[in-house]
Amino acid sequence: MKSLKVFYIIALSICTIELLQFLFGSHGIFHYIKDAMFMPVKNPPVFSISAHYNADNNYIKILKMLNKVNTIGYFLSLLGTCSSLLFYKLDRKTKYIIGISFFVASLIFSLITGPIWRHLIEINYL
Repeated sequence: MKSLKVFYIIALSICTIELLQFLFGSHGIFHYIKDAMFMPVKNPPVFSISAHYNADNNYIKILKMLNKVNTIGYFLSLLGTCSSLLFYKLDRKTKYIIGISFFVASLIFSLITGPIWRHLIEINYL
């Protein structure tokens, strides 16, 4: 039980740091929102007419959707780990197991599926 508690505390601290970085980091969500709101538009965007960037390409649409699903799953697993602190009515062992399972899910999203989708996108975009 003590080792489960130690592993839970380590998992909770790692996920809290990653969630704060995901939200407030230099490439975080709020940084992009701030840039979009306060950056003036200088030149209109230039789009390439190559076949790889065609909006009708279904393979690219599927890869973009899978990348979005991976990002949302990663965010929700980090949020689930951090919100496991709120399960104060559950017994400690169940709370620890829930938090650790969300941590394992975030590791799967960040270390396994994320690089796979990035590799597939790099092959098809570049």
